[in-house]
Amino acid sequence: MLKASERSENQSLISLSYISENAVLLEWPEKICATQHQHIMFCQQRASAFLKDVLIDCIASYASLIIYYKFEKIQHDTLNTFLIELIQTPINNNNPTSTSSNSNHSDVVENSLIEIPVYYGEGASWDIKTVALHTKLSIEEVIQLHTQTTYRAYALGFTPGFCYLGKLPAQLQIPRKSSPRLRFPKGAVAIAEQQTAIYPNTSPGGWHIIGQTPLDMYHADLTDNKEENKNSVCQSSQFNSTIQVGQSVKFVSITLEEFLSLGGELIKEIP
Repeated sequence: MLKASERSENQSLISLSYISENAVLLEWPEKICATQHQHIMFCQQRASAFLKDVLIDCIASYASLIIYYKFEKIQHDTLNTFLIELIQTPINNNNPTSTSSNSNHSDVVENSLIEIPVYYGEGASWDIKTVALHTKLSIEEVIQLHTQTTYRAYALGFTPGFCYLGKLPAQLQIPRKSSPRLRFPKGAVAIAEQQTAIYPNTSPGGWHIIGQTPLDMYHADLTDNKEENKNSVCQSSQFNSTIQVGQSVKFVSITLEEFLSLGGELIKEIP
């Protein structure tokens, strides 16, 4: 494994490390910060455009950007020079994801808001009483704080469609559960520490469930592709996350009737 590290004078807090022959990692300070994340998204957009012919993947997170590329198709010096210049480039204050007035997919994501309907009522909010007790808030105040905050989508991970959203209001912050549950229901809306998220599928989880949403968190569309010079047809899937990194998210409280009418299936906790 090839390892190297370089830092620019103007962006001394951003590290650049080659972690394998076809991957480079850019790291910012470990914190939840919208301004910093806008710079990460800006770097992702510029890197994706510059490397479009050799790019394998470009993944942004809270404080990092990892770029996978076809190393045999680009000179190391060319890539390294571009990346050093990139992290020194100031972003446009009026449009943090672009240095021009041309709109693109990243701009649309950065400036868009998605609303997530949530039923916070009895049966759906497995841990809301625990959260209220820990935070010294009423259940109504927990719901109010959670729905009044606009969150930023910082990263996708853990499981397909699971998007980390931040930051929770200080009054709502609570440590993860000391003993994770083996089964979280699909659509569980949960909080832990400075973050909130939605569980896309039934899975283990250590966060506190305060509601459930009827929305699917991702779609995987199967398409048929006929291979060249062959009669066979192979299936491939196009994955689309409901929430995209860089997007703004708000939770909207709904009634049980609205939850069910939107296709929700209320999953109650089994003692």
